[in-house]
Amino acid sequence: MRMSKALSLMLGGMLLISSLVLFAVPAIADSDNRTGGEGQGPWSDDGGESPDVPGQSNEVYQKGVNKSLMGKMSYAYGYGQGGFVFYTVDEGNGTITTYGLFTSEGEKVLIDSISVEGFIPADIDVHGSIAKLIEGGTIAVIHDNPTGMYHLFVEEAANVTLALSGDMVVTENKVLNESNNLTYQLIVSDGVSGGVIASDDPFEVSENGTVIECNVTEHLMVRFLPQVAHRHQWMEMALMQAIQEGRVAAEVTLLAGDDGGIYDTVSYRQELNVQVRNIVRNSFELTAQGENAQGALMLVHTEMGTMDMSQDRLRVRLNDQDMRCSEDPLELMYGQPEDACYTVIDDGEVQQLLLYLPASFLGSVTVESVDPLAELFSPMGVAIMIGAVALVALAGVMAFRKR
Repeated sequence: MRMSKALSLMLGGMLLISSLVLFAVPAIADSDNRTGGEGQGPWSDDGGESPDVPGQSNEVYQKGVNKSLMGKMSYAYGYGQGGFVFYTVDEGNGTITTYGLFTSEGEKVLIDSISVEGFIPADIDVHGSIAKLIEGGTIAVIHDNPTGMYHLFVEEAANVTLALSGDMVVTENKVLNESNNLTYQLIVSDGVSGGVIASDDPFEVSENGTVIECNVTEHLMVRFLPQVAHRHQWMEMALMQAIQEGRVAAEVTLLAGDDGGIYDTVSYRQELNVQVRNIVRNSFELTAQGENAQGALMLVHTEMGTMDMSQDRLRVRLNDQDMRCSEDPLELMYGQPEDACYTVIDDGEVQQLLLYLPASFLGSVTVESVDPLAELFSPMGVAIMIGAVALVALAGVMAFRKR
């Protein structure tokens, strides 16, 4: 009888401590093979990779292309094309013509021409999903993804002229608070496709809303709504609105395998720099540096094979402190929460993670998908279990001897 009670005590203790180990062991981040590339400072629109297996980056990249997460730009003899965007460059004067998107109805030209006065590119650099037209401190970045995006950066003021194509016209001209980035906003549409043209400098619109001029002193952005079937269209429109209003600090696209991954970044704020530090399957780290005077919203695009965002597994931390999970994406975009929080937009295989940092909050954001069983059978988890078993066995022996 005494032996039976002692064994029962030992078994019950083992189950109790094992359950505590299962749910209470902190996540142990594997720091090996996490040497992601770094961005190039404020206003860098670039990408990087952390390949540890030869050929893996190409495989991961192709997966991103297949799922409409990553673009893949090509350029030759004045003609550029990606999975979403196409355009022509007059290399003699730098003018971009026939700028458009691939749609379900075929090629659709949205802008007839984009001309920057005095800008003749000395170099055209194609990398991943972007093409950069470079002349000194003036850089025009054409993105395949985010869809249909043109981003111009200047060191000295330059006159820019855009001629819209077809039935595309300016439907709204608005001015935000001048303390924001992208203060001046033009909404353009032909009733089917829509986009935004934005700058820190005012626009002049003529010829029935089809010709736009701007004396750009810092930067100008052209961005069209993506025409990708598997994404929530209402969410894309809400995110576009958030970008227009200066709420989004950066967009990041991540894809990873077991031994590393690749990423693309797009910055929207000059004073805030968001970089990808580390990336591997089910784990990545971002850093936000600079100034965050009004609260920063970061948008991360990824997919299920890179990051399992199940709520019971996802751990999101800012400077080693857990961030709150919100069920409502609109709270992050428009609610201006007082605490750091995140939400997940799940489209099946394709997922988006929204991260919100309140005003004056900066630092390192780590995101991990934690498998409880993996933690349980990790070296530390096994060591704790062995110690727990030994402790319970000793307690059982002591109890048996006392009886």
